[in-house]
Amino acid sequence: MRVGNIELQFIPAHYLHSSGNFNVYDPKAKILFSGDIGACLEAPEAPLEVEDFNEHIPKMKLFHQRWMPSNAAKNDWISRVRKLEIDMLVPQHGRMFKGENVTKFLDWFEQLQVGSAISQKE
Repeated sequence: MRVGNIELQFIPAHYLHSSGNFNVYDPKAKILFSGDIGACLEAPEAPLEVEDFNEHIPKMKLFHQRWMPSNAAKNDWISRVRKLEIDMLVPQHGRMFKGENVTKFLDWFEQLQVGSAISQKE
């Protein structure tokens, strides 16, 4: 889709976390606007960018397990976005992921079991 001089791609992200969800990808800027994927809830004064990925995991883990209801949908999305050149993954809540933290997020999210029926024993 063209918006002015900008070419945007809409990436299906169905059931992550709503049924008709799409992400928006700017191939020129290499930015994926990922909606709730990668989101976390923290204080407004938190930094804009994830600096220490491992330290950031607890801030997003339960959100993703609760609001992402389908491992099949999650894996479909991951296979789609791994084909894109992404320099920044920008969720609508929380911090943005840049550079190697994009791959770290995809690797982490891929192994995370999601869905509201998951037992929270941790």
